[in-house]
Amino acid sequence: MLLNSALSIVAVTSIASALSLHPLKTQRHRTHAGIRSCSSTALYLEDRKDGLSDYGRQRSQSELDSLQLKRDQMKKASLANIKPDDDTPRAEDIESMTKEEFDEFVATLGADDIMDNVNKMLEGDWSGAKFKTKRVSSTQEKRPAATTDGEDGEENFVYVDWTDETWDENELHIPNRIGFTTIDWGDEKKGFVNGKLKKQDRKEGKFNKSDLKKAYTKLQKSGITFVETSESFVKSESIFSKVTEDIKLEEGPLVASTFPNPWKHALRTRSRPRTGAAAISPAAEKSCERLGISSMSLYQVQNPWYYLGGTSALAQGMLEVIQDDHSRYVGCVDMSVSKLFKLQKILKASDEFVATNQFEFSLTNRQNMGMIQACKKLGITPICRNVLDGGLASGRYTSTNPTGGEVSKGEGDTGPYSLRQLEKLDALFKTLETLTETVSKRVKSDLLNFDAGQRPGINTAITTTQIAINYVRAKGAVPLVSVTNPRAANELLGCLGWDLNEEEVEELEKACKSCGV
Repeated sequence: MLLNSALSIVAVTSIASALSLHPLKTQRHRTHAGIRSCSSTALYLEDRKDGLSDYGRQRSQSELDSLQLKRDQMKKASLANIKPDDDTPRAEDIESMTKEEFDEFVATLGADDIMDNVNKMLEGDWSGAKFKTKRVSSTQEKRPAATTDGEDGEENFVYVDWTDETWDENELHIPNRIGFTTIDWGDEKKGFVNGKLKKQDRKEGKFNKSDLKKAYTKLQKSGITFVETSESFVKSESIFSKVTEDIKLEEGPLVASTFPNPWKHALRTRSRPRTGAAAISPAAEKSCERLGISSMSLYQVQNPWYYLGGTSALAQGMLEVIQDDHSRYVGCVDMSVSKLFKLQKILKASDEFVATNQFEFSLTNRQNMGMIQACKKLGITPICRNVLDGGLASGRYTSTNPTGGEVSKGEGDTGPYSLRQLEKLDALFKTLETLTETVSKRVKSDLLNFDAGQRPGINTAITTTQIAINYVRAKGAVPLVSVTNPRAANELLGCLGWDLNEEEVEELEKACKSCGV
């Protein structure tokens, strides 16, 4: 049980804009026929609570059983490399560990003891893969105005940043205060297909490299340029390099990647845990190589819970990332307020700063509301993931439509959420539906203030999904949404140019409270 707590962290994952319509502060003509709406079901709904994607949940039970068997076999094969020992936990045991066990253990042991047992468990030479991807020029935070035809010469785009830079908590400016994540790119479990797609494949929610390229181009040329990757996202970084290599833009996107939790990374790669300040900058360099760029805009460090070398080593490593020109800014993922305060204090002493902190937040999961306010007080931009709460916050699944409009798998199929859970949120879903009409009318009315030939192409057919995303923006955070196809890109672009006002935010929060969320 020597490491029964030391690796417990493996189990741990983890103002309001009240204006009705922004003035057209900066319009950069790139080409875009205007932002048009899609159905509320078009947006890919991130990780579902049951771990299954749209296409996976539509498979037959026998196929699911086969997939589960295959995963079990892979897991057993992976565990075969770990030597069993009475004093050493196996990887499968780590999943049940708690942070409390870890805290109790660390109080009695030193870092050397922990490291000795980590090495014991991870005996063998499991060195990380070496990458030799050719790099291209560095990205920029600001992109010059330019007019560019669409990928096939048929679609036009207009690059517009509707946000005022005074909204930013620091000098890192994220256009439109919204971004997208590549967490599903290259992941076959999430529907990625390395090749052509059949009609049935698309009905099942599958996507390929061509879909990713079209979606990426649409977002980049229309004002959503902040994109998150991570070396822990299966093949995300390498797929990103392949998707973007043939796309010609004036400047590259604002790319963010992540230094993952060192203990999870050690188990996933069968390598020794990264430790000390010297481990962070080389990891950032490898991410740049996989991404095919010379420098990122943002490099995030995920909360390790316990890092060998301490907070000072983390801070020094983050400074070295900037000094080595692997990233212009550094940020955090799931850091506590106390750690953010310490890191910010150390970095500011060297004239740098923690630019961002990423964590989960959505309309139906508002537990981190306090973190948003804490970040803003520390001059840190809050970035939120899983902003649709696996689809629950999108309004797609309701007690009267539990399968979200998908074909039922058979008798008794009630979709990914129980009817009891959906009925509990009925008041919130009704408010979402009402607000789609209210906001649409308000935006249409505001557009009448423009001359007919000068009206911006703002989406006026608002969906419940877009209301849920812009709720996160209204609370002062930057939402990250998974985008894997052009329809999802269109839906995300439909969030631009309008905000929820104070009364609309209050309506949503009143409904949340009445539902107990």
